[in-house]
Amino acid sequence: MTEETSAEAASGQDGFPIEELSRRTGLTVRSLRSYQTRKLLPPPAVRGRTGFYDERHVARIELIKDLQSQGLKLTSIARMLDEQAASDADLLHFTRTVSDLFGQRAESLTSVEELMERFAVGGDEAGAVLDKALDLGLLRDLGDGTVEEVSPQLLAAGDRAMTMLDLDATELLGTIEQLRRHADAVATLYLDLFLERVWTPFVEAGQPPERWSEVEGALRDVRGLATEALVGAFELVMSTRVTEVLDQQLARPTARTRRRRGQRDR
Repeated sequence: MTEETSAEAASGQDGFPIEELSRRTGLTVRSLRSYQTRKLLPPPAVRGRTGFYDERHVARIELIKDLQSQGLKLTSIARMLDEQAASDADLLHFTRTVSDLFGQRAESLTSVEELMERFAVGGDEAGAVLDKALDLGLLRDLGDGTVEEVSPQLLAAGDRAMTMLDLDATELLGTIEQLRRHADAVATLYLDLFLERVWTPFVEAGQPPERWSEVEGALRDVRGLATEALVGAFELVMSTRVTEVLDQQLARPTARTRRRRGQRDR
């Protein structure tokens, strides 16, 4: 029997052995057995002394990979899979929708050397600036002196801020850190509302399959609503604050006015 014929037989309607599951998913047999121990995989159908797997196991592993790529640990994934009532296909589609909504970005790779030259830092300062940018999630270290710009748009805005406001790299990162805290507060506000008004009722209803598209649509709406509200609130607050600050500054006596007052007082 050829290798191709053997693979076809192994993947027939009666399922396939763990070696074929390993080939299809790219995970080692040892990793797959570890997943079974952690109860991440449903048990195989056992015939004789051999376990046979099917497409449900392939879908489960794809789901686990997706969840891991979003930063979840295996212990958290195991708990989620144990508690959720949705099919793996539904949950996989939902997590990929979330990833598409909030994870899309143009890939931008550069070298550490080029980046430090761009932000005009060197020596010991360069290491501190790089570490800070990594901590803030602005960059992802790919090794071999290469980094990925996680938010090229934000870094480009940083470039302009350095030029227009005469900021150095350390001052810029401090500003971005404050900006992230405010943005995190807005994201938390709207996601809490989503969980309370959409997700929790959906879970309490048993995660009915026909309502997954409704939940996905609500998350899309929340994304757009939060962005629109954030921009609108910023414009309102910025307009008010600019007026207040200018009024305060214009009301302050200038050096010329102070000199005139001094001359009159003599």
